[in-house]
Amino acid sequence: MKYWLVVLSLLFFPSIGRSQVKIGFIDVQRAISESQAGKRAKDRFQAQVKKAEADLLKEKQELERLKSELDKKGPLLKEDERRNLEGDLQRRYVNYQRTMTDQQQELRQKEGEMTGDILKELEKIVNEVGKAEKFTLILERSQILYSDQAIDITTKVIDVYNSRTKK
Repeated sequence: MKYWLVVLSLLFFPSIGRSQVKIGFIDVQRAISESQAGKRAKDRFQAQVKKAEADLLKEKQELERLKSELDKKGPLLKEDERRNLEGDLQRRYVNYQRTMTDQQQELRQKEGEMTGDILKELEKIVNEVGKAEKFTLILERSQILYSDQAIDITTKVIDVYNSRTKK
């Protein structure tokens, strides 16, 4: 909505209309995924996801083993022993579910932090490119229904970002 107000104000205010209007856009998601820092962040995140999945898989397999063991030995056990094993299995299952939920939340938070850091740097670069090339307005691609690809500055922003973050 605010983008349309800016565009409409550019069209209807005569003082702005006399000067050259230069509009560009950036595809932020593409800039994040194609930048070197974005690729490194994605690789780190994928490694964390694989580790979390491996840990959860071990616990799930252990729970399945205990459940199978209980199913086999259950009828042979005394009532108290069977109830104790069922209670223990239930507690471990609840802990497994909590751990899974906690890890999912933690991974979402880490992904948001990684993306947030990259976005801050991209915003600075977009401002610099906008000033250096005298853009009147730079929009985010997701806010545009149609545009000529000639006003896409995403590749330029990625190149500048990559040149500054060579590590």
